[in-house]
Amino acid sequence: MIATTELIQEIIDAARAQGISQGELAQRAGIRQETLSRAKKNPSISLKTFAELARIAGLRVQLIPDNPVAEQVNARTLFPSS
Repeated sequence: MIATTELIQEIIDAARAQGISQGELAQRAGIRQETLSRAKKNPSISLKTFAELARIAGLRVQLIPDNPVAEQVNARTLFPSS
């Protein structure tokens, strides 16, 4: 299971890959850079802010069913053809 702090770091890394600094990411999301820095160690930002950070970095937050069989059916790996 991935910790929220790791997800925040992934968002920051994705933003950097697009040339967006951590400070600019925070500014675009309407939060202070210090807030984003603290969230890397102690995630206390709202889900709305988290989703906005992801959107700015070119990502999206998505919930998926925890159903391995459905995942295999969708990936067409439940009954692999030879």
